[in-house]
Amino acid sequence: MIINSYAKINLGLHVLNQREDGFHNIVTIFQEVNFCDKITIEESKTTSFNTNVDWLSPINNTCIKAVDILKDHYPHIPHFKIRLQKNIPTNAGMGGGSSNGTAILKAINKSCDLNIEEKKMKELAEKISADSTFFVNGGLQGGEGKGEVLTPIKRPLKDQYILLVMPNIKIQTSEAFMFIKKYLVKGQTHVKLSQMLEELQLNKLSSELFYNDFEMYVFKTHPEIGKIKLEILDLGAKYASLSGSGSTVFGIFSDKHKAQKAQSFFSPHYSTIIANPKI
Repeated sequence: MIINSYAKINLGLHVLNQREDGFHNIVTIFQEVNFCDKITIEESKTTSFNTNVDWLSPINNTCIKAVDILKDHYPHIPHFKIRLQKNIPTNAGMGGGSSNGTAILKAINKSCDLNIEEKKMKELAEKISADSTFFVNGGLQGGEGKGEVLTPIKRPLKDQYILLVMPNIKIQTSEAFMFIKKYLVKGQTHVKLSQMLEELQLNKLSSELFYNDFEMYVFKTHPEIGKIKLEILDLGAKYASLSGSGSTVFGIFSDKHKAQKAQSFFSPHYSTIIANPKI
């Protein structure tokens, strides 16, 4: 079985406070895009994993973690041979690892006829990572809690072209959280998901509501990434932002030719792709 494991971007990302479990409460809107890794999975006598990149551990990765989680709950399932073709860069803010793990859960559920209900599937996905739950259904969803409290959004971003600019800079999410934690003020007024959804229904993405809190850290430590965002806007994007904690910056274009022109501007220096929203 060959499956696609899609990336995501964040339309705004607000960090509210740190929880007792060490995670942070956030408000964001996740959008799945049709840029993906490819995973081949087949039954085997032993579980094994290989990939086309040298930075991913063959033992400690989200694909193997997903298999282990399922075997804990369904001991009768077989072992699997997994081959991961990585296209989504690591530490880039697009949820590649989270997506990979959830894709494995869904593939084994289908191939082994486990008939796992959606609620249980989300509980299993949450054991992989905070935003793995989003990839159970993907599409366009509001995210709260640590990212696992999800609200499906019916109005899709139709006929939009999303330019992904992926500098070869790895951002450690833990370091980014440590930085912005200093700016979390107890009792301050935060952006609410309902405000973001209301504006999205009007086809607006204002910088006041759809700001990514991680930009203050990433742009300060890596000014090059901040410059990419400004250049994307100058090239005609109606909205641009850091995705997750970075380092990917994306721009949303209504005009395909403007998106292609912007890609031509960045492609000599960075890895780029024009993706579309998955609905």
